[in-house]
Amino acid sequence: MARISRTTWLKTAALVVAFASLTINFGLIDLIDGFTGYVDQARNQILDVGWGAVFGVILPLGLLTQLRRPERRVAGIQQTAVVALALALAGAAGQKWWYLALAGGVAGVSAVLLALHPARQTFLARGRHLEPMMLALAAVAAVPSLSYAWRMASAQRRDLPPADAVSNGLHHWTVMAALAFLVLLLVLLAAARTSGWRIPAISASIAAGAWAISCLLAPTSAAASEGHAWAWAALVWAVVTLAATARPRTRDQTVTPEVQLQAA
Repeated sequence: MARISRTTWLKTAALVVAFASLTINFGLIDLIDGFTGYVDQARNQILDVGWGAVFGVILPLGLLTQLRRPERRVAGIQQTAVVALALALAGAAGQKWWYLALAGGVAGVSAVLLALHPARQTFLARGRHLEPMMLALAAVAAVPSLSYAWRMASAQRRDLPPADAVSNGLHHWTVMAALAFLVLLLVLLAAARTSGWRIPAISASIAAGAWAISCLLAPTSAAASEGHAWAWAALVWAVVTLAATARPRTRDQTVTPEVQLQAA
């Protein structure tokens, strides 16, 4: 009975936090606005899609994957921890310390979910072999992602306009840096082939693709845009990454049935 109760609490907590991220933290509305520009009259589309990609895609997707067979998807919990790390790095780089508080909150959620998780012993484990395709994709994304993160953090340190690209009191320049960090870190996490490794790979590809499409829809002069050429390059990278997750492979044995039974 205790095993069922712990798993139920895990799913309930994951669902509540995912819903909060999508709604009161404006993850869904900012994601939509990044494509339509309807809410803020197309003033800050790319900055909005950055917030939406983090809190409307990456964070809730990692959480919602725990609603079915969480013992096979510990990567979703790892992804939540990676979100906390990226927010902390971006907050420090942009000298916006409230982002550290947000990172601490996400880290606390991750810790609670990990304590409830039936495969928590495997949190730091990886697959028997690294995934070479994901490593190659991470290598391709490394320099552009880190360069973009640095520019976004620099814009935040200088308090560049627009001043109204804000959600819950946090300016979006910093979340753009966090998004760049996340795309790279999630592909590296996928390369480790932990249980459920496709979750971070899919999340990274969707987030990068959302940013690219928003750049293509917005004027090249829009804040946080890198121009249409880089947007097309990012979109191709996102499609290749998504396609790479669909290739048939032998299932990892990181979480053995014995470990699953003990962890449950």
